[in-house]
Amino acid sequence: MIETGAESQISYHHHDRYSGTKKWNPKMDTSIFIAEQQQTVSHKNIIRRWNRLSRLQRSLVYAFLLITITVLILLYSSKLSTDINKDEIKKVVKEPVKNVSLVNESAAVAVKPMKTVIENEFNERPAFTGPGNARQYAVVQSFKHAWRGYKEHAWGHDNLKPVSGMAFDWFSLGLTIVDGLDTAYIMGLTEEFEEGRQWIKDHLVFTKNKDVNFFEVTIRVLGALLTNYHFTQDEMFLEKAKDLGERLMAGFSSPSGIPYSDVNLGTRTAHAPEWSHYSTTAEVTTVQLEFRELSRASGNPAFEVNKYSYYN
Repeated sequence: MIETGAESQISYHHHDRYSGTKKWNPKMDTSIFIAEQQQTVSHKNIIRRWNRLSRLQRSLVYAFLLITITVLILLYSSKLSTDINKDEIKKVVKEPVKNVSLVNESAAVAVKPMKTVIENEFNERPAFTGPGNARQYAVVQSFKHAWRGYKEHAWGHDNLKPVSGMAFDWFSLGLTIVDGLDTAYIMGLTEEFEEGRQWIKDHLVFTKNKDVNFFEVTIRVLGALLTNYHFTQDEMFLEKAKDLGERLMAGFSSPSGIPYSDVNLGTRTAHAPEWSHYSTTAEVTTVQLEFRELSRASGNPAFEVNKYSYYN
């Protein structure tokens, strides 16, 4: 008789022979088992060391990873936007666009830039052109971007705070509109120019009982109104400039003739600044151009004569 153990052994070998299964190799399989055990041990060591870190150390690791990911995202976004801008710039029309009486940049008529002579004492008034190359196109797009943001968040106010998106008033004279309108004209932005012109016509008044800086209002508001008058020959700009100039003349009522730095346009009074008893010479000597030009444009010598009574 064959014993049960022997029968099992014979049966096992018989099964291996016909089943085709691979026999267990002690050397090979043991090495695989040891390698898996080592990987498991190394993972456990990493987890164990991570758990030993303090909360501050873990926070620093998280911060480093977050900063690295953010930088990579920003670099990718910057590269993507640069590629898009390059594609847009390639589409720019290389020829200048006619802009004698304000046309949109969509106009397709290409002309040679020229100057139109106005037969008066102002000599000649140039005919500006729209963007003629990639750099000019980029500047125009930047202006339109700023104008849209200002119109959406701070229309009619002096300034727009770009970070908070809040409006800010310094003199309550719509400084951004008035000061930027001639730039819109030069760039050939008809829609933006007409928006600003209409606001000036309907809403720009100088009757508010509020102190303004003599120098800033002269160069930014009076100068801008005169510039737009010379560009367009629109009498509305000249009438606004004359009204403002008459109110600013109160600044020359000081005993010395040196204009005060603060003028109340509503009450037509002026006084020295609160922080000092003196006016800044850099300010009072740089407003000659605007008052001189106002006299010549309006035909009223009072602006130039009264002003130059001190300087002469």
